[in-house]
Amino acid sequence: MKKINNSKIYKNICSIGLLIVVSTLILTQSCQSNSKSGKAKLIATVMAKKEANKKSTIPTPETIKKDVDPEVVEIDDVVTPKEKNKIKNELINNKIPPAQGKLIQVEGLVLREVNKLTIDLKTSSSQLEQIFAMNDYVYSKWHYVFDPSLNKDTWRSAEATISLKYKGIYSGDCDDFAILMASFARQIGLEARIVAAFDDNGNGHAFSEILVPENDFSNPLLNSKDYRVDDQGKWISLDWFKGKSHYKYKNNLKIFDDI
Repeated sequence: MKKINNSKIYKNICSIGLLIVVSTLILTQSCQSNSKSGKAKLIATVMAKKEANKKSTIPTPETIKKDVDPEVVEIDDVVTPKEKNKIKNELINNKIPPAQGKLIQVEGLVLREVNKLTIDLKTSSSQLEQIFAMNDYVYSKWHYVFDPSLNKDTWRSAEATISLKYKGIYSGDCDDFAILMASFARQIGLEARIVAAFDDNGNGHAFSEILVPENDFSNPLLNSKDYRVDDQGKWISLDWFKGKSHYKYKNNLKIFDDI
């Protein structure tokens, strides 16, 4: 029988063991490195998204001009005849009546938009819940765009603003936002109007208001909402400015309820 060299076996075992230990250390360090790299990338992505979400598309400029009558922009001014015909056919197929009103509008694209929003936002039948939910949503999806540099103040109809929506984002300035909100409010049966006013520095701004229905005087949804009271009742602001930033527009106040 051949004699076994125990010393040689021992050396081989030690070599194999050392190789396993070294391989394990390398693999562990590699995994830890990849893990740290993955975590770093994940954290960087989350932070980037968080920072991006902080960016507001709504600056705080004032756009109403003193002693300048606003120029009305209707849907025919912003869509092609082909697009207008497509919209018309879509409304007919969905049995939606044509729009009524020049700037503040009901029916037409306004009805279609309100139907979609109240369903998507899962609101109840409460008028106040519906308008506040839509107000918050549209504000979060609004991209501020100044009027053209023509020394004019252009006011777009609700249908014009809706037809210009792009990738789910609405656009325009404060009066366009106000007109759209007043239109949404009227579409669900609330009294609404537009208010134009100036601050102490002569900067002009426009916003919409809704009249609180008598049966909603004690509705908790009204808590902390900005409002004004006149001989008609309590008017709740749908402005994107809140508190002091809203109330500073108090001079040369003008109300538009039939535009």
